[in-house]
Amino acid sequence: MTRILTFLILLIIGCNTAKADCPACWELRKVEITMNNGQIITGYVKWNEIWLNDVLDTTVWKNRFPESLLPYYQNLSYKWDLEFITELFIIKNDSIDEFIATKAESTGNLDYTKIKSVRELDVTAKKYHGIDEIQILTQKDIDRLKTNPLAVYYYDAGIFGTYFLSYNPAITAKVLSGINEQNYQKMVTDLKAKGVIVYTFGY
Repeated sequence: MTRILTFLILLIIGCNTAKADCPACWELRKVEITMNNGQIITGYVKWNEIWLNDVLDTTVWKNRFPESLLPYYQNLSYKWDLEFITELFIIKNDSIDEFIATKAESTGNLDYTKIKSVRELDVTAKKYHGIDEIQILTQKDIDRLKTNPLAVYYYDAGIFGTYFLSYNPAITAKVLSGINEQNYQKMVTDLKAKGVIVYTFGY
């Protein structure tokens, strides 16, 4: 268990220190978006100042979020909708360190051409960092993660890591330790069906 907690702490530190030169890294910024039709949406967007490079003049736009958000999208060489998260869940119990997740119904994309303005909220609040995609969980899984799992196993695949969190008494640490490169995908599918929460992240 100590190894798991230590790894997660190092991962969080790594995201914080690496995001300045890591294109896949991001921090979540809470914003209020006003659409052209007057609709107001509150939630989170991913942001990293390095994304401004080769898109906007960084001497002008660096550290000017959220003012730089719309110009960034408007000056991309392709059209890319703005990923938006309306609800964020902070997961933590005695067996695992803190991580973030969301639900499928809380994610979506916004057409930046229909956005009138963006205002940042809770500027001084803690910023959450990550790499690549945010884990999507069901409400059932989120509720279960408020309590300690019966068994925890970490699988390191080199370019990504996966935590297997068992809430099934029949799925013990010994069972989870049998996961390997050859059976990984099958085990993920089978274990999810048996009450194991699978949390994967890139790094």
